[in-house]
Amino acid sequence: MNSYRSSLDTQTHRRPLRFSMLKGLVALVAALQCAPLLADEVDDVARSNVTSTPQNEITAMSGGIGNDAREEMRKSAAGYNVHLVFSGRHGSYLAGIPFAVTRPNGQEIYSGVSEGPLLYLKLPRGSYRIAAKIDGVWQSKPVVAGTSGRSTRMLFVAKGE
Repeated sequence: MNSYRSSLDTQTHRRPLRFSMLKGLVALVAALQCAPLLADEVDDVARSNVTSTPQNEITAMSGGIGNDAREEMRKSAAGYNVHLVFSGRHGSYLAGIPFAVTRPNGQEIYSGVSEGPLLYLKLPRGSYRIAAKIDGVWQSKPVVAGTSGRSTRMLFVAKGE
């Protein structure tokens, strides 16, 4: 009987610890999803660029964390007609920025999360609106893609601290 009671006591004491650890982990994941990462603070494992699987005939490449990754993206830049940069108010690069591309009628045709401060899009010729969520606020800008033969460059800057 005593051994049964002591194993019950041990299990009872473990449950609150596990639950509190789970609550803390959930809070950490939620915080990371809501806040953009400073690109300079991401470790070496994440220092690679990501090319997307095409959505609606649109291709994207994001990354640019670290000098090597930025140089690699610059070498690939000619294949993309819209180039975005995500920056903090004081010039720091940002990563983990949600974005969306919509047609003028509001229909979303592409969305994702930029893995780094640079996002290159290959959009079919036409007019679009690109939105990015920085510091919990969506910023939106119009863009015309593929008409001049040159890439369009856009900068999204955090409004807060």
